[in-house]
Amino acid sequence: MFIRNCLPSLLYRLNVPFFLILAWVVVFQLLRCIFFGYQYFSGNADTPTVLLQSAWHGLSMDLSMASYLMLLPTLLLSFTARKWLWYLRGMLYYSYFISLIVSLIVTADLEVFKAWHFRLDTTPLYFLEHPNEAFASASSSPLLLLLFILLILITLISLFQAKIIKHLLVSFEPSSPWLTPLLFLFITATLIIPIRGGLGLAPMNQSRVYYSSDNFANQLAVNATWNFFSSAVKGTGRKNNPFISMSPEVAHTRLNSLRPVSSGIVQIIEPKQKINVLLIIWESLTAKVVSSLGGLPGITPNFDSLTRQGVLFTNLYASGDRSPKGIVAILSGYPAQPTTSIISFPTKTASLSSLPRTLKEHGYQNSFYYGGETEFANIKSYLLQHGFDRIIDHNNFASSEKNSKWGAHDHIVFNRLLVDLNSQKTPFFTTLFTLSSHEPFEVPEKTAIPGQDIEHKFLNSLHYTDASLGNFIRQAQTKPWWRNTLIVIVADHGHPLPKTASDRSSEFRIPMLWLGGPVEQKGIKVDTLGSQTDLAATLLDQLGYDSTGFSWSNGLLRKGRIPYAFYSFNNGFGWVRPRGTLVYDNIGKREVESSGNLNPNDKETGKAYLQSLFGDYLKR
Repeated sequence: MFIRNCLPSLLYRLNVPFFLILAWVVVFQLLRCIFFGYQYFSGNADTPTVLLQSAWHGLSMDLSMASYLMLLPTLLLSFTARKWLWYLRGMLYYSYFISLIVSLIVTADLEVFKAWHFRLDTTPLYFLEHPNEAFASASSSPLLLLLFILLILITLISLFQAKIIKHLLVSFEPSSPWLTPLLFLFITATLIIPIRGGLGLAPMNQSRVYYSSDNFANQLAVNATWNFFSSAVKGTGRKNNPFISMSPEVAHTRLNSLRPVSSGIVQIIEPKQKINVLLIIWESLTAKVVSSLGGLPGITPNFDSLTRQGVLFTNLYASGDRSPKGIVAILSGYPAQPTTSIISFPTKTASLSSLPRTLKEHGYQNSFYYGGETEFANIKSYLLQHGFDRIIDHNNFASSEKNSKWGAHDHIVFNRLLVDLNSQKTPFFTTLFTLSSHEPFEVPEKTAIPGQDIEHKFLNSLHYTDASLGNFIRQAQTKPWWRNTLIVIVADHGHPLPKTASDRSSEFRIPMLWLGGPVEQKGIKVDTLGSQTDLAATLLDQLGYDSTGFSWSNGLLRKGRIPYAFYSFNNGFGWVRPRGTLVYDNIGKREVESSGNLNPNDKETGKAYLQSLFGDYLKR
């Protein structure tokens, strides 16, 4: 009887998180309208129709932020079975505090975007360390207007929240002292779903709300409060370089010694006008499984066969150990950082040069194919920033085609690409990113390499992707566009498996193969040492386009180039020269591995490279 009597009051308490989350979503949508209006009258927005689209696409991030704000209040409802006056008072103070914080962020965001064209993150906090610069920066802002907006927002949001809280809590009645905590512990746990943006693999990030090639439309969809706290957690505002080991002048001199003026290039493709480019980024394709590079036999037979039809680069190293870092290294020629990933920060990636953006300036149609979620690790925001006109991802495949944990398997994506390229406008720059050789190494076909341990599953997944690639190339060779299409196959990164070598550098060595109609010299190998980051400049050199903006990309076919490769992992880096390699631990500040005949000057040059790279990253 007691439980029956308490049940209505217990269920009534569910109104608190539901209606307060809804209230915050409404507030965030109205704040988006204010942001649009401010930018519209500042000349940064041109059409009101984008507001509706951005409001819809930004709804999931609004819900995520609202759920964050209600985590603690929902949890505390567990203790309101008998007494709740303390909860009413606490919620009012909490709502006033949150209203103040949100209003401050939103008001600052108005002027930050107007001046810098990116949403507020923790970068402006750097100016607090330099009051003179902060005052100088703020002096041109309409401070009185911003102060007025701030006061209005604080007042209206606080009153709105307080009214809802009082209305909800005034009707509280006693509830079950043991069912109440159980229920609200459960409800608190379920808030992780809207906080993450759903049940998908990728948690909430800016890519979830990006939907357009128009930067303002994407920025309008972003929730300012979510964006600020996300950057605070990630540490965007960091301005100190932890890798300084020498003066900037010495580091700059050492870096420049790696960049001599080129005396020309070796041309390996027929210099046709506007040749198409198809870039295939192969998940986890380590050189250790490619027999034509001395790796295990029988894992990638199709790739090995194709090396006789094109140009194989045999001495290439991945820049990092994760796909997001590899994508930026390939498309922007920008090296991976040890302790962070630039793709997490759209403000920084917007400043990078890229192959799709450069080729678009020359009339290319850009598209990106991936069977999984491009929102993962913020990849989608980078792709949209850099001029990909079409993105084909898991949203474009039927449910029956998505039989992998990550999405659609590789043969399905290759088949889709083959169909689409037959009607693709030319010239095109198309990128396909495979996924089946990612953990958990699922394949949709009969096992070719038996074994239930993780290594054999990995090898089997690579064998499957190799078969999918081989089938695609055989069909592509019969298409009219093949004669005028350069195909570049490269890995996003290497892999610790298989355990066929003990040195760290072997985990980063990857293959790269160029083939297709425009390739003049077939069946040759380029043994020059290089990095994944060098692909961008190499491709632009071959196409006859300017690569000046790709300062970290060292064209592999330039005459007189200095051969080297840099790679980074979790707070460490590797430095590879023709005469040897070293692996350096940034935390212990010591070499943990070396081979060959490197001298102390090589180690200092590697440290100078990292210092300069991270300094460049911080400035972006």
